Amino acid sequence: MTLINGLNDSLQHQKLSSICELVKGFEIGSQKYIETPIDKSLIHYLRVGDLLSLGSTFVKPSDELMLCSDDDVLIAFDGAPGRNAIGLDGAYSSGIYKVRCKPKYKGLIYFEINSELNQKIIKDHSQGTTILHASKAIPFLETAKVDDKKTEKLNVLFERIINNKKKLKLLNNEKRLLLSKYF
Repeated sequence: MTLINGLNDSLQHQKLSSICELVKGFEIGSQKYIETPIDKSLIHYLRVGDLLSLGSTFVKPSDELMLCSDDDVLIAFDGAPGRNAIGLDGAYSSGIYKVRCKPKYKGLIYFEINSELNQKIIKDHSQGTTILHASKAIPFLETAKVDDKKTEKLNVLFERIINNKKKLKLLNNEKRLLLSKYF
């Protein structure tokens, strides 16, 4: 985070929307939630809480769902505005937005969303007493105007994080399988 905060302090900014689009998820309703994966065709249904720790809510795939993959950047604007994650796949709920951009910008956008600058923008635009909402912050999010060399450096770091998350997911699956087999 120090790198992106330093870039934000020293470079000019542009609107984040000039290099990406934020796509809102779809709410299917709790009556369609499946708590245990009864068959292999089910996919994770990601809610805001899953951005911190993946839960065990699954749904049947359908055309109405908004899907994400491991290398997509997800960010919440409802419930816990500013919370974000990468390394998740499945369908995502209406409280979450997926960043749609060219692959070369994924690292820059991921680190910018986590930057002090954008977290403050999100916090300043959060409204509500029971459930915070901050989608009004979206047009105000910014990114430093970085050159291709810095963009590539951020992408390398981003890819390393994604690869580590994939390895961790694989190890956790192996652990779960071994525990269920022997205990």
